[in-house]
Amino acid sequence: MKKFMNFVLMAVLAVCFVLPAAGKAEAAKLAVVPLANHVEDNTTASMIYMEEIMDRFKFPEFDMLAEDVVEKAVGAKEISDFSKANLERIARETGADIVIAMSLDTLDEKALFPRREPTLQLDMTGTFAFLNQNTGRYYSNNYYDDSEIEEALTVRSDWKSESFQRTVIGYLKKVTKAK
Repeated sequence: MKKFMNFVLMAVLAVCFVLPAAGKAEAAKLAVVPLANHVEDNTTASMIYMEEIMDRFKFPEFDMLAEDVVEKAVGAKEISDFSKANLERIARETGADIVIAMSLDTLDEKALFPRREPTLQLDMTGTFAFLNQNTGRYYSNNYYDDSEIEEALTVRSDWKSESFQRTVIGYLKKVTKAK
């Protein structure tokens, strides 16, 4: 009887150790193409882009590929082609399941109506694209924002960076959203 109880105890212990590991799926490999930032004197946009990606795509579910691996697949110059074929090529060369790419083209400050209170004009355009190899889902969109705000409202904030951050967050939500 003692041998039988030892056998049952060992079987229960084996099941307790094997079952949690058996149910876990492998982390999706994520290739993040560096932000193609075409705006002079703007270093915060790239930081916002990467911070939001790091906040949204955490390790147990996503495994972010090293920068040098992604940069080798993208090439020496910034990405300009956000087509499905180009993102598939990057996914193939890096072994990624998901590829995320974004560009920022203009972010201009102009006062449209000088007779009013001084205003800040946001003229932001660019492209966002991603490809999920697991689901076959591809998304690409050109974005444009031409918001305007009175300068007095932005005294204690970086309104332009916050607007770009909201744009990045909105598009990153589309990556994890089901079809």
